[in-house]
Amino acid sequence: MKFGLFNIGMWHESQSQEEVFTNIREQAVLADRLGYDSVWLGEHHFSRHGILADCLVQAAAIASVTERVRIGTGVVVLPFHNPVRLAEQAAMVDILSNGRLDLGVGVGYQRREFNGLNVPIDEARARFRDNLDVVLKCWRDEILVHESPYHTFRAEDAIEVYPKPVQKPMPLYQAVSITPESIEFAASRGVPVMVGGPTDVLGLAPQVIDYWRTKMVEFGNDPTGIDIPCAKGVYVADTDEEAAADIAAVDEFWDLKLLQKFGSPISPSGELPPGYERWANRVKEHEKNALDPNRAGTPPLIGSLDTVRERLRALRDSGVNYIFGQFGLPGMPEEKIRRSVELFAEVFDEFRDAEAPAAQVHVPA
Repeated sequence: MKFGLFNIGMWHESQSQEEVFTNIREQAVLADRLGYDSVWLGEHHFSRHGILADCLVQAAAIASVTERVRIGTGVVVLPFHNPVRLAEQAAMVDILSNGRLDLGVGVGYQRREFNGLNVPIDEARARFRDNLDVVLKCWRDEILVHESPYHTFRAEDAIEVYPKPVQKPMPLYQAVSITPESIEFAASRGVPVMVGGPTDVLGLAPQVIDYWRTKMVEFGNDPTGIDIPCAKGVYVADTDEEAAADIAAVDEFWDLKLLQKFGSPISPSGELPPGYERWANRVKEHEKNALDPNRAGTPPLIGSLDTVRERLRALRDSGVNYIFGQFGLPGMPEEKIRRSVELFAEVFDEFRDAEAPAAQVHVPA
């Protein structure tokens, strides 16, 4: 199994903005020292839910103070970006990190962010697919040729994009929900998926992974040896009671309250944009599972080392082979979060060489 940290720069009232970015960097240094496989960074805008507005700037900063740990984006919201500029920036970070970048991309979901960046959310999925195709073309050793409603690059202009990534191929991941179409699109491009969020809440991460593997084969792509990152909540303490007390000492619904206020694709009149129809019940599912972790098929990795080991075994046996997690909750003392990161590293020896079996299940239509 593989293990990583995840951070979107949540800005709790107990911290300054500077402390948010310092803690992200120092947690990455700690992860590098402890032998974590990766650190992942998520893009957000316009609320305390996340102030990590540019994942690649933070990734470059982390690359300068680490040596081994891989640096992932989970995710860059692709419709917000000029795909040529993104391809250039990602290649630069890959070079500066000596080939340690994993570029995760996603469609996005917060209407507030789309409005603030002047991108129509109704076009989110179409822009995502078009931008992804442009990014992939930019990394080829050839002239960029592309024509769509959003971008036109003609052969006669003889534009070739530089620099190119060090890694060939450049590791690219697509965040997906339980929507079969999004999983199928990733498989059609030979792109690994990232799971978590709604898939995790509904206990469907193993099904999504298996469905992606099936579709990869159908599209003539080989999924062998590709580990699919799965986002999980993680908090480890010396005992289950201590972990519960630490969580009880802060507002465990802090982020959910922000998501209810700002983090939705639903319009003020209650309309959902195309492709977001499954969103309507997401917040309710989050709330139910936060109150009763046993509802979820893959419960959060919260508790003592013994409890976390047991849950990791269940995840591994269900077909999940790569966990990256946001440790602790907003408002927790930073020293407790770092202690959690240190404790979790004690499970590595048991699980690192253990390979998860492929899940033999299916995603509902």
